Amino acid sequence: MSRLFCVLLSFFVTSASAFASGKPLVVSTNTIAHDLVLQVGGDLFQAECLLPAGSDPHAYEPKPADVRRVAVAKLVVANGLGFENWITKLVKNSGFRGELLILSTGITPLAAAECEDHDHHHEHGEFDPHAWQDVSNVIRYVDNLRDALVRLVPMQAAAINARAAAYTAELQSLHAYAAATLGGLPAERRKLVTSHDALAYFGRAYGLDIVPIAGLSTEQEPNARQVSRLIRRIRAEKVPAVFIESTANPKLARLLAEEAGVKVPPSLYTDSVGPEGSPANTYVGMIRHNVDTIVAALR
Repeated sequence: MSRLFCVLLSFFVTSASAFASGKPLVVSTNTIAHDLVLQVGGDLFQAECLLPAGSDPHAYEPKPADVRRVAVAKLVVANGLGFENWITKLVKNSGFRGELLILSTGITPLAAAECEDHDHHHEHGEFDPHAWQDVSNVIRYVDNLRDALVRLVPMQAAAINARAAAYTAELQSLHAYAAATLGGLPAERRKLVTSHDALAYFGRAYGLDIVPIAGLSTEQEPNARQVSRLIRRIRAEKVPAVFIESTANPKLARLLAEEAGVKVPPSLYTDSVGPEGSPANTYVGMIRHNVDTIVAALR
């Protein structure tokens, strides 16, 4: 069977699946966006995600199957702010004719320079893309998503609006929970050393000093001088723990923790929700897990 025939067959299978469901296909570029689609859209849409849970969006390379899925999608949902540098090319190459929704539209992003606590050169661009780490930003994400889904299926506006309102209330409670729980940490325990620079929005929103080992991308690593300086800082400021994100390479963070003589708590979920069945397999679960893990390790 020729490769061309296989590609065409797979394309038609994907198209037939979307058509047979009778529901518009909504494709998300990351697991956090995908969860928001599930929460706001419910079973009104055929929701699919290009990345599996636990994968690293920074290092992701689209596959031929992704081109086929995007080609027949009615809506593609992305974070924006340079988080998915590959999405523009993917949309163009697929012949996609639907709407590309940038969830972060309308928020006030942190400039990459504001997030630096080291000498890394950031390759993401002008802004830090990890805006979902501040729950109040995700409330804006939900507004943008709600409007896009209503544009897609106007006859379901009432149902979509109701689901969005209920989920927004849940997010407001989550934001209050994070602020109150992290607010209980004493001032000298508010330093968070993480494996990469994904938590600047989290730190700004909830009053933590974020000290990343690596840059905005998990592929950016510090040099030996920067690692040595960070070890001295951890010791001098009596930082009790080094946190590793689930999608980052743990080797450097574990080495740094060992050299500094501090503990490594359970992983934080930053760029992806957790696997199915884990307490972090939704956005809300992910934030709650991170808040509880951080407080348990730092207090």
